[in-house]
Amino acid sequence: MAYRVTRLLIVLLFLSIRDVTPGDSVKTNPGFETRITQSGLKFIKDIGVGLLTQDIKGEAIPDISGTAHVSIGKVDYTVSNMHITGFSVPSTSLKTVTGVGLQFTASGGSVSLNGAHWKYKYKKGFIKVSDHGSFDAKANGLNLKLAIKIGKDNLGHPTIAPAGCTGGVSSIDVKFHGGASWLYNLFSGSIESSMKHSLNKKICSMITQEINTRGAKALSDLKLKSQVGPYTEIDYSLVSNPMFGSLDMETAHKGEFYPIGQYDEEAPYPVPAIDTTGASSKMVYMWITDYVINTAGYVFHTMGKLTYDISNDMISSTSPLQLNTTQIGFLIPKLKKLYPNMLMELVVKSTSPPTVNFAEAGVTGTLWADVDAYVVEPDATRTYVFTIAVIAHVEGSVGFSYPNITGEVTSMSVEMELKQSDIKTFSLMLIERVANSFIESTVIPDLNELGEQGFPIPEMDGLTYINPVVSLGKDYIRLETNLEYTPNL
Repeated sequence: MAYRVTRLLIVLLFLSIRDVTPGDSVKTNPGFETRITQSGLKFIKDIGVGLLTQDIKGEAIPDISGTAHVSIGKVDYTVSNMHITGFSVPSTSLKTVTGVGLQFTASGGSVSLNGAHWKYKYKKGFIKVSDHGSFDAKANGLNLKLAIKIGKDNLGHPTIAPAGCTGGVSSIDVKFHGGASWLYNLFSGSIESSMKHSLNKKICSMITQEINTRGAKALSDLKLKSQVGPYTEIDYSLVSNPMFGSLDMETAHKGEFYPIGQYDEEAPYPVPAIDTTGASSKMVYMWITDYVINTAGYVFHTMGKLTYDISNDMISSTSPLQLNTTQIGFLIPKLKKLYPNMLMELVVKSTSPPTVNFAEAGVTGTLWADVDAYVVEPDATRTYVFTIAVIAHVEGSVGFSYPNITGEVTSMSVEMELKQSDIKTFSLMLIERVANSFIESTVIPDLNELGEQGFPIPEMDGLTYINPVVSLGKDYIRLETNLEYTPNL
C-alpha cells in the first residue's frame, strides 16, 4: 500500500522528470521548485487508495504456518497460495512529518483472502490425521500507521525508506472447503487466532520489504532528464532533500539545460533566490526561474544553434520590405549602384547568449547578434557586402489558455552598429528606423500569432489541471493548479 501511494506522489512531484547528472549541484538555489499542499496530498492519497483497491486484487500473501491449540490437542497447519480477492479501507490519511517525510494511516479496513491450499497434521500417540483443502478468509479491523522518509542520494535521485510501522488486523474469519472441512470449521476459531497472530507479525515486514525493494528501485531508476528538441535536455535532479513542513512538501530541482550527453560545463549564471511564501490554496505549485530559460539560451548559443539564413523567398510577398538590392538600395545607395537588381540573403548569428528576465510587470529579453549581408550573383554564388551588429530589446507578457502557456510581445526595438563593410561606410540611422517600423508592423504580429498558440504545460495520463493560473514574479513564472483524475479505461 505504502509503495503504491508513495510512487504516485513521486510521479506527481516530477511531472516529467528524467537520468541525472553525476554529482551534487554546486548551485544551492534551485532552477525550479514544486510544492504539494495539504489538499494535494489528500488528492494523491485518494487516488492511491483507489488504485490500490483495484490493483491489490490477485496480489499474493506469503504462506503462513503455525500451531493451533484445539480441544483435541495441537494441530500443525499451513495455508499457502493465498491471494487477495477484495480490499476496502474507510478511513485513510496522508500527512507530512516535519523533517522526515510522510505518514500514511489507515483504519477500519478489511481484506478478503482466498487460499488455494491448506493442510494440517494432527498427531497424538499412534493417532495420525492429516487433510487438505481450500479456504476463504476475511481479515477485519485493519489498522496501519506507516512513516516514510523521503530524501535524495548524492546523484540527485529521490530516495525512500521506512521510518516506522505499526499495524495489524483485529480478527480473521476463516471458512474451510474440501476434505473434512465441516469438522475443521467447528474449531476454526483457534486456527483463526493463530493465523491472526502470524499475519499481524508479517504486515509491517511485508510493507517494509516492499518499500526497500520495489519502492527504492523504482525511484533509483527514475529518469531525471528530459530531452527538449533534438539538441538539448533539461536536468531535473534534486539539489537538496525534499522539505516537509506541517502542511505541505516542497522539492528543489536543478532545472539546467545541457547539450545532450554533455554535462561538463555549467551555465555561468547565478540561480536567483525566489519568494515562494503564501502559496497554499491550490493543490500543486511550480516555480520556474528565468535561470532555466537562460541556460537554454546559453546552450543554444554555445552550440552555434542560434544561426538563421534568411532569403527573400521566406518573406511574404505582401511585406513592404523585400530582400533585394533594389529596395535595400534605397537605404544604402552604394549597394544598389554596385549590385543592381540582385537578390540578397542575410545570415543572422548570435554573438552572446540571449537573456530573459521575469518580473511582476512582465517579461524582458535581450538578444545580441551579427547580421551578415550577401548579394546573390547571377550564377547563384554569394558575395559578402557588410555586417551589422544588432541588439534587440523585447518586452512581453504571459497568459494561459488551457492547456497552453501563451505569450505576447508588447514591444520590440533594435539598436544597430556597422561592424564591417566591403562597400565602404554608410549610415544606419534610416535603416534602424525602417527596421523598427518593420518590426512593429510585421515581426511583432507574427510573433504574437505564435505566442497565441503557446506551448503545453506537462500533463500525465488521467490527470487534468483544474483552474490553472500562470503568473509572474521577480525572477520566476509560477503555475498553480488543482487536479482531477480520470482513470484510463
